[in-house]
Amino acid sequence: MPQTSEAIFETRLRARVCIQAHLVFDTAWRIGSGKEGETLSDLGVLLDVAGRPVLPGSSLKGRLRSTCESVAHALNLTACMLDHEATGCNCVSDVKYYHRVREEYRSACRSGLQQRLRWINQHTCAVCKLFGSPVMAGRLRVGDGKLQDWADLVQVRDGVVIDRDSQAAVNVLKYDYEVVPPGARFEIQIDLDNPTDADQALVGAALFEWHAGSTVGGFTSRGLGRFHLENITLRGVDLSDPKQRVRFLTRTRPEERLEDLGDWERYFSERIEAQVRRPEGGPGK
Repeated sequence: MPQTSEAIFETRLRARVCIQAHLVFDTAWRIGSGKEGETLSDLGVLLDVAGRPVLPGSSLKGRLRSTCESVAHALNLTACMLDHEATGCNCVSDVKYYHRVREEYRSACRSGLQQRLRWINQHTCAVCKLFGSPVMAGRLRVGDGKLQDWADLVQVRDGVVIDRDSQAAVNVLKYDYEVVPPGARFEIQIDLDNPTDADQALVGAALFEWHAGSTVGGFTSRGLGRFHLENITLRGVDLSDPKQRVRFLTRTRPEERLEDLGDWERYFSERIEAQVRRPEGGPGK
C-alpha cells in the first residue's frame, strides 16, 4: 500500500462503536467546582446554571482510563501509567521519555509517513493508543453525563484537617464541603472510532468493572462517589458494508444510524477471551 494511501486509511472513519448506559450513584458524591458552594460551604460541587449537578466527560474519561490501566496487564496489554521508569514501557506519554526520543521521532517523520506510523506504534502503549498521546489522537470519546434524576438538593458535610505527624485534628482548621445525595442517575455515552480488538477488550473489561461497581469524583477514600452501570446498550457501524454506510450517512436519528450489536456482555466477552489467549504484548488487529 502506498504511503499516502496508508496514512489516509489510518485517519479516515472506518467503523464506530457506541456504548450508552445509565450511571447510578449508590452513595453521595462530589465533583468539585474549585470555589465556594451555593450553600456558602468552603468546597462547592459543580452545578449548571439551573443548579443541577454536572458529571463532566473529563471526569468519566479519566476514571475510564484509570480502570483500563488497572486491567491492561490481565489482557496481556501494555500500560505506561505515564511513567516509563516505573513500568519499563516505552511510551511517549511519559514526558521524560518523550524528550529523550524526540529527535528519533523527528527523524522518523522525515523518513516518510510509513516510518512515522511504525515509530508511533512501537512507542505508544495499548492504553495510550486508545486514549491518545502527544503524537497521536485518541480513538475514544466520552461526553458529559446527561442528568436523568436526582434528589434536587445539595447536602453539606463537615471536615477537619488532620496533622499527619500527630494524627490528630488541627485546631481551628475545620471546613465543610458539599455533596450530591445518592440516587442521582445520568445517561452516559462512550464512542470508539476505528477500534481495534485490543481497544474493545480494554473498554469491555472496564465496562464489566463499572457494571459491578466503581468510584468517581472527589473524597472517594471517605466513601463518596460509589456508582454502578445499568441499561447498557451497544450500537455500531462498519463503513465497509455499503448498506450500513448508506444508513449511517442518510439517517438523522442517532438510534437509526447505527446497527444494534446485541448483548453487550456477550459482545465484549468474546473480545476479552480472544485477547487473553494472545501472547503478552499482542494487541490484536
